[in-house]
Amino acid sequence: MVAMLVGALGIACAGSGVSASYAMAQREAMPVAAPALRAGARPWWSAFESETLNTLIADAGHGAAASSDLDTPAAEIGVSAAYVALVVQTLRMTYVESVLTAVRRQSQLIAASPALHDDFARELKRREAGAAAAMKKIDAQREAHFAFLVAHCGVSEEALNEAIADEVAQRRLPRFAASLPQAVPTVLLANRDDIQLAASLYGIEPRALLGGTIDAAEEAGESDPSADADLPGSPLFLQAVAQGRAEVAEALRRLQASNDVAADATRRTHEAKDEFERSKLRMSRGEMSEVQMLEDFQGLMLDQQRLAAANGELAIAWIALVASLGSRTPVLLRGSPAPDAAALRARSGLVGSF
Repeated sequence: MVAMLVGALGIACAGSGVSASYAMAQREAMPVAAPALRAGARPWWSAFESETLNTLIADAGHGAAASSDLDTPAAEIGVSAAYVALVVQTLRMTYVESVLTAVRRQSQLIAASPALHDDFARELKRREAGAAAAMKKIDAQREAHFAFLVAHCGVSEEALNEAIADEVAQRRLPRFAASLPQAVPTVLLANRDDIQLAASLYGIEPRALLGGTIDAAEEAGESDPSADADLPGSPLFLQAVAQGRAEVAEALRRLQASNDVAADATRRTHEAKDEFERSKLRMSRGEMSEVQMLEDFQGLMLDQQRLAAANGELAIAWIALVASLGSRTPVLLRGSPAPDAAALRARSGLVGSF
């Protein structure tokens, strides 16, 4: 289920190889006894702090109850992932549009002296074509997520467009307001349907049996193989627990990796903003031409759209973790501190970086 979710609804940055997010969850040294995901009173998607998403999930829940198309947990997962993707793709579209506008302005500025800027003029044409192709691809992805939400939430296209427009106008990136867990309690596996079914075959209560924690190391086969040796219900219950452990560990690993890249994307965007402010000041003093200033502006817009895509990747990773836990796990909301920045990588060039 997790692999299908990430594959079908993941929102990788088109063509850039960048997979990151707005690093809203620091990988802090928090005790494993107090993770972000544990028993609580609020549904997990409330961590996105979006009234639009709350409404969409409520509408999807009513539709799921009235049909056999999606059950309620699957509707919650699918709607959340599609909503994240729709907001992110819409934001990315606005940033690439800004790049296209800047490129066209540069073309106007150098049109008076084509001989001096012949190579650069050809470069601008390549950029314009690349931006247009990127917008077409992003728009196709956006339309797919838009259609999914309209179909499963019973919302009108006009209402959904208005809701998303409000999010985009505020540049509000999907943000899961919870601290990054280093491990989750094994007892949360009891929320999974396969664990519940296997336990029922043996007449056992999984919540009373599943102790300890699951961390990302288990995905790499580094956990204690005897951790569940004393559990009853061999072989089916033991097999279900082992599979659940592996899926949760993989989801944790992806979440932590996405968070690391997210911190890097955030740092690069802040640096690009600072550089652009310096460029504007230099241009106002006559120390830099508008053509040169627009180069830094394009760099900033490209970092912004990469950050939007990265933010979506991290949000999807949170959703995948919830899915691996059976999607019935509430969230213990905590403030998200500033992220630890990962080592900075070299900045990609403007051409072909969409």
